[in-house]
Amino acid sequence: MRWSLRAKLAASHSLPILLLMSVLSLYLLYSLEGFLTQRLVRQLSYQAQLVLDQIEQIPEVAENPQAAQSFLADVARMTDARVLVLSKERVILASTRVEDAELIGTRYTDQGIEQALHGMKGEGIGPGLTAQVAYVDLPLQREGAIAGVLRLSYEVDDLRTQFNRLHWLILGGIILTAILGLALALGLATTITRPVHQLSESAQKIADGNYQTRVSVHSRDEVAALARNFNQMAARLEEAEEARERQLAAIVHELARPLAGMQAAVETLRDGADADRETRDALLGGIEEEFARLNRMIGTLQGLHKRALRPMQLTRTEIPLDRAIRASVANFELVTAPLGIALALELPSSLPKVLADEDRLIQVLTNLLDNASKFTPHGGKITVQAGEEKNAVWVTVSDTGAGIAPDDLPYIFQQFYSGGESPEKRGMGLGLAICREIITAHGGQIRAESEPGQGARFTFSLPIG
Repeated sequence: MRWSLRAKLAASHSLPILLLMSVLSLYLLYSLEGFLTQRLVRQLSYQAQLVLDQIEQIPEVAENPQAAQSFLADVARMTDARVLVLSKERVILASTRVEDAELIGTRYTDQGIEQALHGMKGEGIGPGLTAQVAYVDLPLQREGAIAGVLRLSYEVDDLRTQFNRLHWLILGGIILTAILGLALALGLATTITRPVHQLSESAQKIADGNYQTRVSVHSRDEVAALARNFNQMAARLEEAEEARERQLAAIVHELARPLAGMQAAVETLRDGADADRETRDALLGGIEEEFARLNRMIGTLQGLHKRALRPMQLTRTEIPLDRAIRASVANFELVTAPLGIALALELPSSLPKVLADEDRLIQVLTNLLDNASKFTPHGGKITVQAGEEKNAVWVTVSDTGAGIAPDDLPYIFQQFYSGGESPEKRGMGLGLAICREIITAHGGQIRAESEPGQGARFTFSLPIG
C-alpha cells in the first residue's frame, strides 16, 4: 500500500494522540477502579470494626442464632452491606438480608473466613454468596478464644457495571476524538500538501517549457519560502530562456549579414563583374573580409564556451598602461577617420605600471572603441582618458553618440544583451560581457554612465602593483 504525503502527515498527527489517549484513558480507568475498590474495602473495614465493638457487648451473638439475628436486625438499618455472623464451625447463624433466610444453618467458607478463624483480618475482592463482592472478615472472640466470624460484604457487580459503562463511554470518546483528530489532521495536512502539489504541477509545466508558471504564496511558513524560491528559480529560467532566444537571434543576425554580403558578391561575379579586374578584386576582397569576420565570430563563440567551462587564463606581466592605450587608439584612427569621427587621447605625463595581460587590455579597449564608433555620428568625437586614483589607475572611453536608454543601462554587460539597438548596429551582445570578464579577472571594475542624447562613458579601473 502506497501512502500519500497527505495520509502520512495525517497519520503522524493523529496516531500518536490516539495511542496516548487510549493508554492514558485505560490507565486512569483502572487506577480509578482500583482506588474505588480499595476505598470500598476500607469503608467495609471501618463498618466491620464498629459492628464488632457492639458484638463484644453481647457475647451470646457468636453462639445463639436468635441473638445474632436480633442483633443484625438492628445493624441492617445502619449499613447497606450484607452482614453475616458465622460460628467457629463456619455455619451461618444470621444475616442482614431477608433473602439469606434459607442459608441460615448452612456451612460457608472462603479464604477470608479461614483467615478470621485463625485470628487474622481477612479482606479483599472475591466470590460471595450470590455474586462477586468486596468483603471484610473479622474474628469474634469470647474469653480469649475465637468463637466465630463477623463478615461484611458488598456486591461489586453494580460497581463493575458502572465501570463497564465508563469503559464504553471512554471508548466512544476515544473513537470520536480519533475521528475529529483525523479530520483536523487531514485538514492541516491538506494545507501542507496543497502547495506541494501546486509546486509539483508547476514544476511539470516548467519541464514542459512553460517558464511563465508561478506558484501563489499565501503564508509565511517553510512551504511558502519554498514556493518563493521556486518562483525565483522559474523567473531565472524564464530570463535564461529569453537570453537563449536573444542569443540565437543575435547569432543568426550576425551570421546572416556576412553571408548576405558574400551571396551578393557571388551573384555580381556571376553576372559578369569578373571581367573588370578592379571590380573583381574588390568583390573578392569583400568576400575575404566577410570570411575573416565569420572566423572571428566563431573564435569569440568558442572562447566564450571555453570560459564557461573554466576561468579565464591571464598572462600577466608588468606593463606601462599608456603603451596599451596608445596602441589601441593608433589602430582605431584608421577606422574613425573615414567615418568623420574625431578620436582624442588625453593622458597624464606619466602613468604607473600595472601587472596585467597586455593583449587582454588591448582587447577591452578595442571593444570599447568599436562600440563608441558604432553609435557616434559623423562629426562626433570619441575621447580616451586615463589617470591615477588612490591605489588604482582608470581608463575612460567616452563618445558623443545617442547614449544608452536608462532601461538598458543595468543589463549592457550581460552576455548576448543587445537592448534597443537598431538592427544595423546591433551586435551579438558579447563585447561588453567579455570586457567585464577581463577586467574582473584582473581584479578591477568596469562601469557605464549615459544619458540619452548625450553619449556614453565607459570607465574601467585596475589595481596598481
